[in-house]
Amino acid sequence: MVRKHAVIYITSSAMLFLILACVTTPAVSVPTQQSISTTDPNAFATMVAQAAGALMTQTAEAAPAMSSPIPIEPPATETPAPTPTATPVTSVSGTSLTQLEDGSTQFIDNVAGVRLSIPAGWVAVRLNEAEYFQVWSLTVDDPVLQYALAGIQNLDPTQYRLHAFNTQPDYVYEGQGTQISFKFVMGDARALEQVAEDEKQPKVFPEYALISSEFQVRPDNLQLFSIQEQWQGISSTNTPLTLYYKGFSFKVSSGTVTVELTMPFNINYEVVPAFDQMISEMSVFTP
Repeated sequence: MVRKHAVIYITSSAMLFLILACVTTPAVSVPTQQSISTTDPNAFATMVAQAAGALMTQTAEAAPAMSSPIPIEPPATETPAPTPTATPVTSVSGTSLTQLEDGSTQFIDNVAGVRLSIPAGWVAVRLNEAEYFQVWSLTVDDPVLQYALAGIQNLDPTQYRLHAFNTQPDYVYEGQGTQISFKFVMGDARALEQVAEDEKQPKVFPEYALISSEFQVRPDNLQLFSIQEQWQGISSTNTPLTLYYKGFSFKVSSGTVTVELTMPFNINYEVVPAFDQMISEMSVFTP
């Protein structure tokens, strides 16, 4: 029985890995807008963030009145939390995405009961939501981001609920950018120990290697399972390169959440501590 369960969940988790390891350009027509200059490495990310923020504002103004997401009390800090630049609108899947004044993006999953802040400079999208198509239409001068967006379009949006991309120079190597994904498996009855055993099973990727795995407990007593892996992949320029993966899994009242970081092995490793910090500041609440 355990073996059967392992196959089911490994197949689900491996879907994202397989797409990241080898992606083909989607055979779909995507609307395009005017070409965007990327002389300034940060200009594109800034423009995308502004467009996404404007889109959220327009959506909020046009949307019918609805109940607000469940309020969450933020942890006490010395400095006030950044305020939203637009009223968050909850999607039919129960998630909301809001750009904050400091340039970061707040993601709330009201079904899983998780609030996560994506740092400034990252482009955050949800599959089949307006910002996904809006951002894709702005990727004329950013083939790395276009490649990344193409790579997620066949994923199940009920499980893969958020994707954030960073294609600024420090986050790209040989045409491969850096990606964060938020995955929620609703109704997953496995204990975290079983999730860990399933995640540690060898993946069928070229030159796959398990780097490390461990259990961690946050100060709020949330138990996490952390795993680091690497394997051989292909970038948007068809260049072979080693991909690095780090994932944090934890249990919520209605299932299992995994937050994943995937990036080229060769880029600046300041990315990993920043990802760890993002997880440490994540809020978990009861829906």
